[in-house]
Amino acid sequence: MSDPFEKSKGRPSGAPFAPAELAAKVRRAVDEPAARREIRIRLEVEGGQHDERYHFLFSTAGSEEAEAGLRDRLRDVAIEPKRSKLARDDLTSLLKSVDVEGLVAASRVRLSIPPDSLVGRLRVGDGEQEVTVVFMADKEQARSAGYEPPPAVSQLVDRIYKLGAKTVGAKDVRPY
Repeated sequence: MSDPFEKSKGRPSGAPFAPAELAAKVRRAVDEPAARREIRIRLEVEGGQHDERYHFLFSTAGSEEAEAGLRDRLRDVAIEPKRSKLARDDLTSLLKSVDVEGLVAASRVRLSIPPDSLVGRLRVGDGEQEVTVVFMADKEQARSAGYEPPPAVSQLVDRIYKLGAKTVGAKDVRPY
């Protein structure tokens, strides 16, 4: 007689996360436009006190198209999410900025983030595997709290802010 609970027992749903495999896919995507379809990059930054709320979103998923939007109460800016085609060089530069191993190391750091801080969530994946890094997005807040993002995070985030500004047609989208 079979066990009626056999089907509901927890089993791994896929292969374990393999940073080297994801890193290889990102490197391949730098040179092979067809391989770019698999790579997804998303940055969302939000937080701040009520009158200074900030929210930025950037994503690109498998193409040369990006979506970005910004709400910044401090600067009184509200740009609804817009889609835009990325220049091939911009996408190549973005992919070259991805250091999967560095992001994996940063993802393991557990933060105790103070209230009203700007919090960033950076995700890089291929549809099957994903690394997510949570970090303090305001450089001064991060420095004061002792949680400055490592270069793998800050360099990629800086590149994304530049592309996000281009996508929404703004001079700068960085917080404060």
